[in-house]
Amino acid sequence: MGAWFFKKSRLFRGLVVFVMVWFLIISTPFVPNLILNSLEDQYAPVYERELADQKARYHIIVLGGGHGFDSRLPANSLLSQKALGRLNEAIRLHRQLPNSKLVLSGFSSTEGQTTQAEMLQETALLLGVEREAILLQKEPGNTFEEAKMYSEGYGSASENKPQHPVILVTNASHMSRAVMTFREFGFDPIPSPTNFRLKGSWKHRWVGLPAIENIENLKVGVYEYVGIAWYNLLLSDIAI
Repeated sequence: MGAWFFKKSRLFRGLVVFVMVWFLIISTPFVPNLILNSLEDQYAPVYERELADQKARYHIIVLGGGHGFDSRLPANSLLSQKALGRLNEAIRLHRQLPNSKLVLSGFSSTEGQTTQAEMLQETALLLGVEREAILLQKEPGNTFEEAKMYSEGYGSASENKPQHPVILVTNASHMSRAVMTFREFGFDPIPSPTNFRLKGSWKHRWVGLPAIENIENLKVGVYEYVGIAWYNLLLSDIAI
């Protein structure tokens, strides 16, 4: 009886130590920041002075980021923080590039309700963008579908159709997967990431107390790497 209890006690202590170590790994800054920085550091936001032709007819593609529904609120209050950040970045670029158009993308998960593309359009109009400078993609529900639909609507270099230079706007952590997907459809997008989760001194913070923000950063980073792996498999089966 004593030996059995001793073995169970050792197992219990080992399990407690494992859980504590795992908790410290995921809730302190080192591992989450390492993973998230590896994604967010790949691209930087675009400035008009960096573009070879500032008068080109750029298409600034804003990938969908989520929204809600509430008849009391204006469109800008219904966009998720993620979607609003993406639209803000796109409008910044549109103001600097006079011949550009915004390509606003995203479906509605609730049948008959306003789509993400339409909600982005309503917000853009509220913020002073001309309706003629907006194009909509109301059907796609993910990054793959957004790239595929844009390719079908506006063509790609491989199809010898007229092609606008593309600026791609999405979260910094998501940009690698988005660029990879659009390239697979024959485009060479200029990435302009936004919604950076790690900024300033937080980018280089490796030691700290456990915090829910670190767990969320790890979740975002792992989600994107899983998404990249899945898209690699998906795209490898597609002949563009």
